[in-house]
Amino acid sequence: MPAAPDTRTEELSRLAARLVALGAIPIAVFCGAFALARAALGVTQQAQALTWMIALAAAVGAVFVLARRTARALDGEVQVIREAVRHVSAGARETELPELDPPLEGLKRQVLSLATDFQAKEQRLQERLDTARQQVFFLTTHDPLTGLANRKTLEERLESALANARSLGGTHGLVYLDIDFLHRINDAFGHLAGDELLRGLVPVLKASLREEGLLARIGGDEFAVLLENCSADYAMQVALRLRDAVQAWQFEWKDHAFQVGVSAGVVAITRLTPSLSAIFNEADSACFAAKEQGRNRVVAFHEAQGAQSMRQTSRGWLKRINDAISGGAFTLLYQPFLPLAATRVAGAPPRVEALLRMSETGGELILPMSFIPVAERYDLMRTIDRWVVERAFSDFRRLARESGRDRPAEFSINLSGHSLTAPDFADVVRELFAQYGVPPSSICFEITETAAIANVERARGAIEGLRAMGARFWLDDFGSGLSSFNYLKHFPVDGLKIDGLFVKGVARNPLDHALVEAIQKIAASLGLATVAECVESEEIAQRLVEIGVPWGQGFHLGPPGRLDAVIP
Repeated sequence: MPAAPDTRTEELSRLAARLVALGAIPIAVFCGAFALARAALGVTQQAQALTWMIALAAAVGAVFVLARRTARALDGEVQVIREAVRHVSAGARETELPELDPPLEGLKRQVLSLATDFQAKEQRLQERLDTARQQVFFLTTHDPLTGLANRKTLEERLESALANARSLGGTHGLVYLDIDFLHRINDAFGHLAGDELLRGLVPVLKASLREEGLLARIGGDEFAVLLENCSADYAMQVALRLRDAVQAWQFEWKDHAFQVGVSAGVVAITRLTPSLSAIFNEADSACFAAKEQGRNRVVAFHEAQGAQSMRQTSRGWLKRINDAISGGAFTLLYQPFLPLAATRVAGAPPRVEALLRMSETGGELILPMSFIPVAERYDLMRTIDRWVVERAFSDFRRLARESGRDRPAEFSINLSGHSLTAPDFADVVRELFAQYGVPPSSICFEITETAAIANVERARGAIEGLRAMGARFWLDDFGSGLSSFNYLKHFPVDGLKIDGLFVKGVARNPLDHALVEAIQKIAASLGLATVAECVESEEIAQRLVEIGVPWGQGFHLGPPGRLDAVIP
């Protein structure tokens, strides 16, 4: 620290006094030598010249001696300061050095202070550099989100395992894990929720592994476990244990709880394994087969090979679906709803349901049950639903133009759970209403209560928003799943379509009759309209009339057909 002003002034005064004292010594020597020489040599002209020469020589000698002594003193003090700096630079905390005369003592202390500060800063900088090096090294070998080993580290370990298998005949296993439907969490709540889910999975997976393998994150929603020196059967057991642990875990985010599933593929690494890329390809194929079989499953690669034909079939359907979307192979048929107990009210618009079909070569129409499961698996339902809504709105506009009426009919359109929970679903439908000039009160959307809905709140918000515009919502296939009545609590709907499985047996099976009757009573008590599906005979229609079901749909009442045939 710099010296205080008063201390600095005092030190300068003491230094000035020392310099004055040193300057007086040569003068005194000159005077003394001059007096002695004059007394000894006399006062002649020659003696006086010699006297001056002797006096000057004595004074110069005195200056020289003083300079040598002062230089030695200063050199000693500089050596003290240099030693102080060396001690501090060497890391010595406490350095005992002789005290110097001012102001060199102050200079020594300032130099020591500066050296100490410099050493401290250098040490802090070195610590930061060491930390940065550690972080860089960590990021080159680990995933920054979960802290697990990354793909690079896994590949290095796999190379070692593969070399061991080839040289020593060892057997190892790789478990390839893919989190099911993580994109739905991201779509519903954002990527922060998805990241939190991935972080939350890490301790679940680690607890199941019991430190017996290398757990790595190798992609967005993909993990892998390398199990060294184990059999294929043991790797399969570990994969099942991981699957069960994840299934038992519940992800919580902002007062919402979700069950999580994982699809796993298991690969054995032996001396016959050709390469690292082959390991990943086999693991990916096995994991894909697990997803093909319904997700949340574990499949070994040899089992996946047995399912190759099934995958090829699915991929063939995938191409056909994409071609149908882009090439116009999709079409809509319409099936009417008709009153069961009485004729239709005069002037009331007819009611029809839009039914999706795929055109086959030769004119045959393919039912949705053949291609919808593949579309759901490959996340194409939103695209298909958008096509259906646009085509139905286009048909409505054409029908309105030809009939000269604003509301020529009431259309029912089926929606999947994928579309209903899409963030922009309600906005897209509003734009289509405006684009095609369709009154929302003429449209009823049907949602299947067995559909997987990842975000109930978002689906309910979309339903409420469109109902506020005048559109209506019905629960389709009501009664076919265990969550039927739970859906009534969560979704504001206007009506129910009673599942045709019960309607078909209503005339002959007492249990089916009782179920249909119970559904009708519940709907009536809640003020909901009802339509019975699969009315295939007059006997069924009469029993439904007795129960009180007002509307029906089925081949007995009217088969599906082109719009101009159903509504002349």
